[in-house]
Amino acid sequence: MIMNILITVSHPDDETVGMGGTIKKLSKNNKITLCVMSDGASAQYEDKKMIKIRQDSCKKAGKILGISKFHFLDFPDMKLDSIPHVEMNKALEKIVKKTNPKILYSTPYNDLNKDHSLVFDSCSVVSRPISSKIKQFICFEIGGRCKTQFNPNIYVDISKELQFKMNAFKQYKSEVNQFPHPRSLKFLESLSNVRGVESGLKNAEAFELIRNIVD
Repeated sequence: MIMNILITVSHPDDETVGMGGTIKKLSKNNKITLCVMSDGASAQYEDKKMIKIRQDSCKKAGKILGISKFHFLDFPDMKLDSIPHVEMNKALEKIVKKTNPKILYSTPYNDLNKDHSLVFDSCSVVSRPISSKIKQFICFEIGGRCKTQFNPNIYVDISKELQFKMNAFKQYKSEVNQFPHPRSLKFLESLSNVRGVESGLKNAEAFELIRNIVD
């Protein structure tokens, strides 16, 4: 049975960095939709063309990973805290109604990047029982300096999908840095090794299950 899955992120590349291997695995038997809340570039680059470049990179990465549909909401990058919370919630609710997901993945709440935690907050609202049909609400890990430690309770084996994740991340040419930067190929592989060791796997991605409703 094909299931609709919605992945909601703050910026283009969050999805690949956080759960690229899992997306590839899930896309084999499910329909994956990606919703990017911010434009992902306006706070970092003066050239407005970078917004389109980041979105094009996202589509290229998504093609590698098997993402079916993309929604770019274009809220201001690194300024989601300047947007009324209800406005973000309403925009995301429209995507939820269009896609009718059973599973919702979100950026984590423990990140120092406010955009990530604010997107988590909006996902918490739109996935509330009764008002939505979402059965599972899960957040993924974005490695690096965080407010609090990420405490996973789900590990996904990405040993066969790791190379797809790496190739997808390479599409974000402006974002690939040198190790020990957390946006580096070596770091992504190293983190997958650490999570793999924790779970008895070669390579893994880590998640925290926030809500699980079993009919």
